[in-house]
Amino acid sequence: MNILPANNQEWLIKKIIRKGGTISFYDYMNFVLNDPNNGYYGCGRANLGSKGDFVTSPSMSNDFALLLSKQILEWLIQVKSKLICDDKLSVLEFGAGDGSLMSGLLEYFFIYNKKILKNVCFIIIEPNKGMIEKQQKKLEKYLKLGFDIVWRSLEELEDRSLNGVVLANEVLDALPVERIINLKGKMHRQGVSTDKESGRLFFEEILITKELEKSIASAHKKLGISIPPKEAPEGWTTEWHVDDKKWLKAIYAKINNGILLVIDYAKEAKRYYSLSNSNGTLISYRNQKIIKDVLESPGYCDLTSHICIESLIYDSETTGFETIGLVKQGEALLALGLAERLFKIQNELKNDISKALSRREALLRLVDPICLGDFKWFIFSKLKNKKTKINSSCIR
Repeated sequence: MNILPANNQEWLIKKIIRKGGTISFYDYMNFVLNDPNNGYYGCGRANLGSKGDFVTSPSMSNDFALLLSKQILEWLIQVKSKLICDDKLSVLEFGAGDGSLMSGLLEYFFIYNKKILKNVCFIIIEPNKGMIEKQQKKLEKYLKLGFDIVWRSLEELEDRSLNGVVLANEVLDALPVERIINLKGKMHRQGVSTDKESGRLFFEEILITKELEKSIASAHKKLGISIPPKEAPEGWTTEWHVDDKKWLKAIYAKINNGILLVIDYAKEAKRYYSLSNSNGTLISYRNQKIIKDVLESPGYCDLTSHICIESLIYDSETTGFETIGLVKQGEALLALGLAERLFKIQNELKNDISKALSRREALLRLVDPICLGDFKWFIFSKLKNKKTKINSSCIR
């Protein structure tokens, strides 16, 4: 039993005790991120941006949304023209953070293509009420202008009602995961327990479920993924993304004709489930710093886990999506005109060197492979006419 320091969060301790004193790591991650009263996202405590706990691409630079908007507009025009679609188009963002990306999209359409605005509904799926308040404040300007912006739950949308683009920027990495640990050559789940007297949290090994065993066995058979890998050391630990397939199925059901763009941290299976990656990819962030102890300050830190490239593509294709392509963010943004954007900024701000350098640095971080440039863009489609081909400028 390895006791790790953590803040005594009474609300969480009560939940764990009600569950019998030990919960799965999946439940722990779900509670500390999504509890409506105390979760990091659930209560709206999440603070994004350079002065917050962590940065996302949209919060790093407004230019990210501008460049991505060019691609989204291209996709919308193709959905409208190639598919002879008379229904209203949709741009749906799942988990919109603080609203920075949606704000940038709306600004781009307002400046460069007002006509299409009349035929586009902007939908935000945000399960956490605390974040909805932040998004509404960020988008207040566009709401007052009468833009068609709505917040919905996925259940409120009719099946096959979406024609357009669905965005999931840094969403899947925040879905709760199971943690699998190798002990004496057998798989166990990693759970979280609490000491009733001190209120301290610690990891506890719990039995693996048959459903989880079946999922891991299927990945081995279909994709050659071995959990644990051969000759894995005692205590080798990794994450297993149990909700990705459910999420993909739910999104697939709502799309009539459209594109799904997933942008996230991702690793190839051979690197993700390797002997050298003995503690998975789980990271906790607070105040722009990585917190080594993922049980520290529950409800006050972000928890994130990389997704597996092969698993996501396999789950998408077996759900029914067609894979259009996979590209690194740095390459995608360069293809969409990042170099030209840098040149334009240099000319526009030649009398304000400080601001020009700040904008330039933010843009370069978006494509830097050791920063945000190594994010992966997964592009999937669901089209009624299978012969229809969608072009994507972000893939060279």
